[in-house]
Amino acid sequence: MYNVLLVDDEELERKILCFTLQNSGLPITILGEAASGREALEKVHHTRPDLIIMDIKMPGIDGIEATRQIKALYPTTEVIILTAYGKFSYSQQAIKAQATDYLLKPIQPQQLIEAVKLALDRLTLKKFQPCPAIDLTELQEQVKTGNFKEGKRQLTLSLELLELRATSEHIPLTALLNSFALRLMVIVIQIALSAGADPAEVTSIENDLAQDLSHISSLEGVKIWGENMLEKCINLLGSNQQFNQGQALVRKAMDYIESNYANTLTLNLVATYVHLSPAYLSRIFSEKMGVGFTEYLAQVRLKKAKQRLRMSTETIDQIAAATGFNSSSYFSAIFKKHEGITPSEYRTNHHLKSVY
Repeated sequence: MYNVLLVDDEELERKILCFTLQNSGLPITILGEAASGREALEKVHHTRPDLIIMDIKMPGIDGIEATRQIKALYPTTEVIILTAYGKFSYSQQAIKAQATDYLLKPIQPQQLIEAVKLALDRLTLKKFQPCPAIDLTELQEQVKTGNFKEGKRQLTLSLELLELRATSEHIPLTALLNSFALRLMVIVIQIALSAGADPAEVTSIENDLAQDLSHISSLEGVKIWGENMLEKCINLLGSNQQFNQGQALVRKAMDYIESNYANTLTLNLVATYVHLSPAYLSRIFSEKMGVGFTEYLAQVRLKKAKQRLRMSTETIDQIAAATGFNSSSYFSAIFKKHEGITPSEYRTNHHLKSVY
């Protein structure tokens, strides 16, 4: 049996929750109730519940802060957050506070029961070796660039990996699906908002997604739900999202190169700056610019070097160092490869033209 604590400042709400759960047939015991976050913290210290079902909006310490403090002290405790305020900021805060689930009021009895079932699965899961988190980096990048087709493929791969790990570790798949989906939803919604989507539309979509997710417990159901989410969020950003966002990311990389060409620059360093994987940055850079990252960097450095050769009296060694080349010999070799002449010959041919 698992012990449950109910936290809500409305007594009627607590009674409804209690009645629903006591008649659910689940292996749980309602060990107590609390009317505020502060009272909940006190009862948690004394009773150590396995699961807490808690409203967000309460006097004094609210549900988010109470959850944060509880998880800091008792990280294995599961917390389901309830709220009538269907705003993204609340669900985002709930995730950051490490809440297990996030349900919007009015909550249907079956919706609550399913959420508790998943929480109990997770409690069972903690008796096993936890599965590593699924890496969603590539999927995030497809959302950023509006590539729905590739986004769907990455979603399928992630779910297949999730299923494989659940099977190999003998873990109930349902214990992983909801957490994965909730994490994915927060990531995708954040991307949509940061890319300029209308917050009101995002909130509406997020509320619908949260409600739909509460009725899903199968791999195929999460796949369909996830594809629907990707499509809706990408569509919010317009039909030109893929082109515009890709251009914006490449432009950001170009601006960084322009400001730092004199320093040691690598694809990995620039990719980290624009929050993309090196492989993906390399691909979209080539697509948008027609040249690879290394070639573009060389072009920028050569352009700056030619300016100095025309306009200054600096030595070849000084110009090489000032434009990011490792040595004057390497600089001269690259310069001749691209320009057909040496830096000294270029200066002879162009220096007077720039002066007069």
